[in-house]
Amino acid sequence: MSTVLSCGVREVEVKQHFRAPEGLYKLEHASKLAQSSVAPKISKLPTPKLTLLPINTAIGVKHKIIYNFAKDLFLLDVSDIQKLDEDKLALGRHTFKDRCPTCYDVNLFTRSNGSLQLLIGTTDGQVFLVNPVKWDFVKVYNEDYCIEPSENSITSVKWVPGSETDFLVSYTSGNMYTFTTTHYTRNNTTANAADAMLTFNLTKQGDSFNILAYRGKSRIKEILKWELKCGTIHEFVFSPDCKHLAIVSQDGFLRVFDYSSQDLVAAMRSYFGGLTCVCWSPDGRYIVTGGEDDLITVWSLSLQRVIARGEGHRSWVTMVSFDPYMYTQAQSDASESTDKTVPVYRFGSVGQDTFLFLWELCEDSLEPVSSWRSCSSTSSQSGKQSSSHNNKDNTFASNTMPRHKSRDKISSSSSSNTKKMGHNKISDSTNTLPHRNRLSKLRHLVKHSHSDNHLSDGANFIKNMQCYTILDTIKVPRLYEVPRLDPIICKRVSLERLSCIVFTPSHIMMSCVDGIIQMWARPPEPLSQSSSVSSLSQDIRQHGSCSKI
Repeated sequence: MSTVLSCGVREVEVKQHFRAPEGLYKLEHASKLAQSSVAPKISKLPTPKLTLLPINTAIGVKHKIIYNFAKDLFLLDVSDIQKLDEDKLALGRHTFKDRCPTCYDVNLFTRSNGSLQLLIGTTDGQVFLVNPVKWDFVKVYNEDYCIEPSENSITSVKWVPGSETDFLVSYTSGNMYTFTTTHYTRNNTTANAADAMLTFNLTKQGDSFNILAYRGKSRIKEILKWELKCGTIHEFVFSPDCKHLAIVSQDGFLRVFDYSSQDLVAAMRSYFGGLTCVCWSPDGRYIVTGGEDDLITVWSLSLQRVIARGEGHRSWVTMVSFDPYMYTQAQSDASESTDKTVPVYRFGSVGQDTFLFLWELCEDSLEPVSSWRSCSSTSSQSGKQSSSHNNKDNTFASNTMPRHKSRDKISSSSSSNTKKMGHNKISDSTNTLPHRNRLSKLRHLVKHSHSDNHLSDGANFIKNMQCYTILDTIKVPRLYEVPRLDPIICKRVSLERLSCIVFTPSHIMMSCVDGIIQMWARPPEPLSQSSSVSSLSQDIRQHGSCSKI
């Protein structure tokens, strides 16, 4: 059964099931785990998030999730869906008094059945080290606000992969800190707050970033400060090989650092607005970002350039995530006579438009797109307007990324379902979305702002957004010079804005800003052996297999 809502000039159904190439997904459970309570005195409640926590037991792997809503933090057992509705949750719930939890991370390198190292970042800039099994609060970092003032909220916190003691914290001020659990500083002075702040010394200076260090009485680098000067840092993620650190921020830049040397190795900028989310592909070859430009951007680490952009979202993208259980291999179209295969990646995205998007990326389908200048260079000056219009239409049509020819070979068991969906149906449904007209106008605006000697009003608007200076470069290529990635699934699945998406072996889990968690059951067909191996290797790469840095 579907709920029908009025959206603009047409009605949009809130789906409770949808069909993908591999089979039918069904909404198996949706529950509101927490009621909105009296919030602390903060200007904005943090976004609810989900974190998957696999725990090895004698009978196999059990999956638990950590979830935050307003002042509450939950540790839930999702092995039995019915437990989500029992007595305000099975394993535990902690309510903060004067702050809200914003982010958290579990050290998978030191996890055990009786003890977990959970880091919790809060709205007042403090970091708590907690054992959530018994809710024992072990340590507090930035307790007396001698590192960051209480006005700066924590946006992301993560353990350094392969380390038992080191973790990173990012703030809305644009600063990041590397802490260690063995050395943490509490300033017991009674001086003013300005005088009580710790002093950091410059150790490295780069392009728009500084690295500083605080040395305690033992002269050991107890705290490392990353000063990026980029506005709010929304998220950072370590690469699967634990060598690189990807950071997205409000200034619209994706920055990739070599973590061990703290060198900036690459950068990319959104088309406009800030970047809000980032994730790595399971093999570490690609980075996918989403942001306020409503676009999904696929960036290649080896090529250090944008290789595809996904269009479809009607509002800001809040989270992107790869599905490691749908990571498959397909035969290359370039060499059908040989056994050469190429990876096919599946990833999902959610946003404030309440839509779920599923995407597939195959490098064999990435075709170079010629520049519009080269297309129109042979045309005469007298007929430039008419020919540029035709060339623009042809260029936009060639930008659509083709579906991989061997996609049916991957899911032969559901080939009939795939044919019923068809690529034409997907293209037709996405072409009706309002964003297509808006992006087409934006393409036209930017194209003419570059071709004319004077700047139009629209070009001045882009220049004011600090995008015009690097537009038409490798950091910000034109929209119509990058292959367009069309979604394989575009469905409205919620009444409220979506904030998070997590993939498990049996479900797709999503959370909304109003505290609802949705669990979508995967198709009953068994997963391929390669997918299972890939999911296992990704779980190991997250924290366990990395050497200590």
